[in-house]
Amino acid sequence: MKIWLSLLTLGLFTFSSAHADIQTLQQNLKTKYPEIQVKSVQNSPIKDVYEVYMGGRIVYTNEEAKYFFVGNLIDLKEQKNLTEERMQALKSIDVKSLPLKQAIKHVKGKGERVIYVFSDPDCPYCQHLEKELKNIDNLTVYLFLYPITRLHPNAESISQQIWCSKNQYQAWEDYLIDKKQPNSNKSCTTPIEKNIALAKSLEVDGTPTFFLQDGTRISGAREAGEIELLLKAVK
Repeated sequence: MKIWLSLLTLGLFTFSSAHADIQTLQQNLKTKYPEIQVKSVQNSPIKDVYEVYMGGRIVYTNEEAKYFFVGNLIDLKEQKNLTEERMQALKSIDVKSLPLKQAIKHVKGKGERVIYVFSDPDCPYCQHLEKELKNIDNLTVYLFLYPITRLHPNAESISQQIWCSKNQYQAWEDYLIDKKQPNSNKSCTTPIEKNIALAKSLEVDGTPTFFLQDGTRISGAREAGEIELLLKAVK
């Protein structure tokens, strides 16, 4: 019994010590770098080195927060990029919380697989992604119109016309793939401003960005074959 109590006491002390070290690091980060928003601080697989998620990337440091390691942490034996895995986890979202009424829904075939896309009509990479999506069946697409006007000044106007079109997704495909201007002359209430705010809250800072059913974030255009592999990998 004494041995078990000793082990329990040691375990609690170790846990408290680790927790205290993280608190010390958090305080040092706040004091030394008040302008940088720190999203999370976690233990890393390396003793006395901590994972810090800030500025949209992962860095590694000790509790003093004086020196930082920037790069990928690799488990060579298991052939795993631990930094990449953690970034995927940190950037994933709960897709159930997405306001789907703000998206254009398009069902291809049975539509059993689902992706949630943030896209700008005048973004060349978005246009490439749309061409690739044409080659994928059994898919439901929720398209969030997300014009980035600092890069594409006319994108918001085009997005509004597409949303106000009778067949929204057809107007979207016509514009991105065939360069056909939307022919909707009517005005309507659009969710575009809400989508811009939503994208900001999700830290979607570029287009296209899409999410899989498990919340995994994919940034940039992908070829149809790669998208198929991503869809198959979702459990």
